[in-house]
Amino acid sequence: MSKENEYTDLLENKKIEPYILIHDILVNWWVLLLGALAAAMLAYIVVSVRYVPSYTTSATFAVSSRSSSSSYASLSSANTMATTLQKIIESNAMQSILCDQLGVEEIDADISTRVIENTNLLELTVASDSPREAFDIMNGIIENYSSIAYYSVGDAVMDVLQEPQIPFSPSNPLNTRDTAEKAFLIALLGLGALTALISIMRDTIKGEQEIEEKLDARSLGSISFERKYKVAKDVLRKKKNNAALLITNPLSSFSFVENYKKLAARVEYKMEEHGSKMLVVTSVSENEGKSTVAANLAISFAQKGKRVILIDGDLKRPSQFLIFGLEMEDKSELGEFLKENADFKDVLKKIKNPNMLFIGGRNCYSSSTEILQGPQLGRLMNACRKYADYVIIDTPPAGILGDAEIFARYADEVLLVVRQNYIFSADINDTLDGFRGEDGNVLGVVLNGVKTFGNSTSLGRYGYGRYGKYGKYGKYGNYTRKQRD
Repeated sequence: MSKENEYTDLLENKKIEPYILIHDILVNWWVLLLGALAAAMLAYIVVSVRYVPSYTTSATFAVSSRSSSSSYASLSSANTMATTLQKIIESNAMQSILCDQLGVEEIDADISTRVIENTNLLELTVASDSPREAFDIMNGIIENYSSIAYYSVGDAVMDVLQEPQIPFSPSNPLNTRDTAEKAFLIALLGLGALTALISIMRDTIKGEQEIEEKLDARSLGSISFERKYKVAKDVLRKKKNNAALLITNPLSSFSFVENYKKLAARVEYKMEEHGSKMLVVTSVSENEGKSTVAANLAISFAQKGKRVILIDGDLKRPSQFLIFGLEMEDKSELGEFLKENADFKDVLKKIKNPNMLFIGGRNCYSSSTEILQGPQLGRLMNACRKYADYVIIDTPPAGILGDAEIFARYADEVLLVVRQNYIFSADINDTLDGFRGEDGNVLGVVLNGVKTFGNSTSLGRYGYGRYGKYGKYGKYGNYTRKQRD
């Protein structure tokens, strides 16, 4: 199979999501704009540098026949003169006369003739990059053509009706604006088409149907995109509105809440089927919404009357205390328990829901992996398993740190949160394989932040241009106010 056929088949098999396609084009507007502006500037410079002005002068002749006064003879002579005058001008005799007259070695000008239709009028045009040179060449031809033309056209006579004038402005004025505008438009359309092609070809998860097609895991559903800041005042209170994405928020959309009800039902069914009660919720990268998914799953189970413990196992960048608006004390930190500086009863913290307890903290622990590998984690997991019906563990991104895999050794199942059109399928599969290598049971994948024309009025802020940033995990702990070893 040829390369062309391979690409054609690849494109045919790609599923195009209109919202994502338009989103990827618009979210990269600045790239398109800068590229189009660069093309316009380049076109402007090229045209300006290559521009050579052309000055044109012309003269009109009336052609008649010496031997006849008929109009037919005049028209015939005009046509004959038009077809032969160019040859006469290009003849060695005329060129020699003009060169001697102008004092040059070679005539560098564009000389043309034409008959004005249905007349005996002949127009001679001379174009040159010098207005004076064009005028002098025209005068030289007028002064000398008769002596040479006599031997070619016989009794034809050419009388000058319109004298040539020195041209003061070029006949081909420099129009850089028009060229720049065309270059801008062409570049904009070309870059837009290229961006669209890249969007289509990017091997990401764009819809729920692609989960089982591209990934080695079952689909547990999808969560529609939900705005964090639902009213104007929320924008001004960003730090105080971290609970906006919880299903308990009365402003949460119906589809958002229903998506979580379906997800919780599927997760609960699978865990009961497997006899499981401990679930690790993680992702490949940052900003995929794993913490929100973990929090809402815990709430969903608690609303069904299940005893739930939500563990914020992300010691580098804890966020659950912000989501639930909890005041944390140093002695109740999960990190302190793992370092054997606190008891189990100290780290269990009540949440407003009577069926939910929370274990976590607000401080950042730079040596999280080393802390988790100690004996305390196993004791914590055993205690939680005895106390609760379900234990939901929010971990750091598995594609960046190994903390999630450590938790997975003690947990029963792993739920991977995948953000729509964000991470390459190959990277997601690598993460899934990592859990299977740790004897973990991958429960499935949930597609998060799904945007369509039906559930969103804005194009949001995610895009492939940010994908490379998730590897910069060195800054991951800067979210909290305190950092501990």
